[in-house]
Amino acid sequence: MKHPWLKSMKNLWFEQGAFVTKKARNYITSDLCPKKVRKITVIRHAALGDQVILRPFLVEARRFFPNATITLVGVSHYQYGMPYDLVDQTHIMLGKSKDVSSGLKARLANIKALGEQDIIFDLAGTNRSYWMTFLTKAKLKVGFPYRSLHRGTLYNLCVLRSDFQAEVETMLDMLRVLGHNPPRRLDFAYPDNQDFCNKSAPFILYFNGASQLRKVLSKEQMRDVIEKSIKALPNVRHIYLEGKNDFEKGDYLEYLTKQHTHFTIQPCLELDKLVQLIAQSSLLVAPDTGVRNIGISTHTPTVGIFFSTVPFRYTPRYEDHYIVMRDDATVPSSDEIVDTIRQAIRCGNPIKMLN
Repeated sequence: MKHPWLKSMKNLWFEQGAFVTKKARNYITSDLCPKKVRKITVIRHAALGDQVILRPFLVEARRFFPNATITLVGVSHYQYGMPYDLVDQTHIMLGKSKDVSSGLKARLANIKALGEQDIIFDLAGTNRSYWMTFLTKAKLKVGFPYRSLHRGTLYNLCVLRSDFQAEVETMLDMLRVLGHNPPRRLDFAYPDNQDFCNKSAPFILYFNGASQLRKVLSKEQMRDVIEKSIKALPNVRHIYLEGKNDFEKGDYLEYLTKQHTHFTIQPCLELDKLVQLIAQSSLLVAPDTGVRNIGISTHTPTVGIFFSTVPFRYTPRYEDHYIVMRDDATVPSSDEIVDTIRQAIRCGNPIKMLN
């Protein structure tokens, strides 16, 4: 006798966009019962922004597999922002280190310490995650098939990625194909802009940092953007967020605090305080960076400045998120960025792409 929940398994009716082996299909349609799943591992080796957008996947995995122990596998040199609050335990793989203990024998022991799982979701797609997936026994091994040889060998269930769909949605497709239906407005388990934003005292946050310098504007252009934005929106407070790195400091903007009382520089905040401030803001302006992903995760409207990375993979379509970009991938002008900021703060309309 089949369980009533199997009615939702029609999600396995796909022609393209996913891959499943015959053995895995039989297991999913005949034996998989979400309430009986006991051990799930989610692998995510990434910096702050990628850790933040993992949160809805963990929230929905908890809802779909209510009785499972969820283990998050990270890597030693990428632990900042890991969503410890949404999992039962973590397993940290040995990363970049010159320590003797990180030799091959220690690395293999570290991998095997995870133990047998029911389902592995590899949301990293790195060499380390491949080894973890390959050497860990599990009934289902789910991942992104960046290489065709991974289909049916490393993974028995694959979901394809697209540069035109937000990565968080692609990750959730891994749950959809198993029968889960996440809400359209995603739950990041973070403070919500709708609840915390003070509309009577609007303020805009600016950030110009990233894990890679190629993603950020020059200091000269960022200064120009903020100066023009202050003049264009004199009744709005403007706050520049400093980061941890030297190139993310705001000393080059100090003179603006003396010229304009509604402009301030916010020293680097701890993560929980940064999340709260972003949730309270009216708009966040930033390049492709973890801080912008925090804006998305708090449902705060954002203006994303893109010229070196693909934009739509990191931009949900269901809320007010602008993209400032050019079709030839050159850096947008300051006027183009400020024009988009002005429209976003006044109109709240969704994505705009510059031609």
